[in-house]
Amino acid sequence: MKKTKAIVLADNALTTPGRLVRYINSLKLPVDVKETCFGCYIEGDWDLVDELAQKIRDFERNRIFCRDRGYPIWDKRRCRAFRGGGPREGFHQLEAEQSVLSYLGLALDDIDKNGLKDLNEILEKERKLIKEEKYLPVDKFKMIVEKYVQERK
Repeated sequence: MKKTKAIVLADNALTTPGRLVRYINSLKLPVDVKETCFGCYIEGDWDLVDELAQKIRDFERNRIFCRDRGYPIWDKRRCRAFRGGGPREGFHQLEAEQSVLSYLGLALDDIDKNGLKDLNEILEKERKLIKEEKYLPVDKFKMIVEKYVQERK
């Protein structure tokens, strides 16, 4: 059985999707690679894909992120080439996640440099922030969406 993994580059990564794919192809491993706007997909035997993903992450440890993908490369249910274009389901979520990776990388750099601060202190700050969080009422959200849609017409 094969495994597919998404390799996602943070905005502040020095590596580009094209350079990443050329590197993977130069290894001549039995994996399939597909370049994407955010990095690439790699697909192959489970252990090999995990090992390769770790090797890739080691280049820019806090700038290259990996996650498993539920569908194979070129899957007709997900691939834009077979669906007639447009973003695939989940693309906008991935795009939003990618936009914060550079900040996560900087935080990981700080941990690498200074060590992890007291975890209990961090968790307590998180609990306070969650308690202070205000929810947006549905009717106000609806009004914002309708205004946005009207501005786009």
